[in-house]
Amino acid sequence: MQQGGKGVLALLLVPVLFVGLLFGFILLLGGSNAAAAACGPAGAGVKIDENTVPTAAVAGYGHDQLVNAAYIMNAAEALGLSAQAQQIGVMTAMGESGLRVLTYGDQAGPDSRGLFQQRDSWGSLADRMDPFKSATLFFERLKNVPNWETLEPTLAAHKVQVNADPYYYAKYWDAAGQVTAALSGVTASPSTGCGSGALGMPLDTPFNMTDKFGPRSSPTEGASSYHPADDLQNWPNPCGKPIYAIQPGTVVLSDRLYLSIKSPDGYTISYLHSHQSDRLVKVGDTVQTGEKISLVGDEAPATGCHLDLRINVVGNINPQVATLPLDPAVPGWVDPEKFYELFGMTLCNDTCHRNY
Repeated sequence: MQQGGKGVLALLLVPVLFVGLLFGFILLLGGSNAAAAACGPAGAGVKIDENTVPTAAVAGYGHDQLVNAAYIMNAAEALGLSAQAQQIGVMTAMGESGLRVLTYGDQAGPDSRGLFQQRDSWGSLADRMDPFKSATLFFERLKNVPNWETLEPTLAAHKVQVNADPYYYAKYWDAAGQVTAALSGVTASPSTGCGSGALGMPLDTPFNMTDKFGPRSSPTEGASSYHPADDLQNWPNPCGKPIYAIQPGTVVLSDRLYLSIKSPDGYTISYLHSHQSDRLVKVGDTVQTGEKISLVGDEAPATGCHLDLRINVVGNINPQVATLPLDPAVPGWVDPEKFYELFGMTLCNDTCHRNY
């Protein structure tokens, strides 16, 4: 529990027994999307010598297709983009053209051409038919997608390509990882303990942590003495600040206190204390990482405006998330800071002040 700077105490919560019963009900009803792609490879992009591309097939793609993948990777590297971007580019071209420079389009886009099936509005025919230049066009747009690094790879690609199915490219992610690894030597497999998908921050940074996961003195009437959450607050003037989804999923609950989003992996992330009138999503909506979902509020029980972030793993099917320790005092809930660590991230980093 914390006093932000020197003023408002922000905290909360609801009796644990009520919450446990509530989630038992919600998770029976919550929907689920297709499983998310795994974490992307970390590190800077690698320049590839197109003349040394292997002749043997990789993930079912032959030499000429691998050369095109090398051009895609080099276009990302030339723009200073990461290995993750390289893999996203290769994944997208696999889905659009099978890593071939196509001279024809389809019914939806008869003027589509090249590796990325780019239409006339993307540029000249010569540029769209050139593997390096067409990839450059793709990456220039990818760079302008807000928070593309924290989106699921298929969703980042969808933001650029604007195709019908946002999850269409997900099935090519693993093969793209095999190809980029074979060409660069940088493994695209998630590191040990890496969860599924990427994480965003729930508030604009910097923010303070005003209470942590674990036992505490109840700060106000109706709040629990065991806090199965972390409290976060933009200080000063925390009221009305945007709240963002930290992962994609489906909204399964939006009541007076809770806004809960169920992950494709079965666990549920809840955002507490925003007012229902400030919610930007409703039950049944699908949301993406980094999407603005509500505004920070002080819905009771609370001692001030703040976000209570909590994660319930009842129904989880992700084996990495299943390794997180559970506290018998609050069955089903996990420490959000440990959840972030699973994804190689820090929730309360050097810019975050702990005031509790």
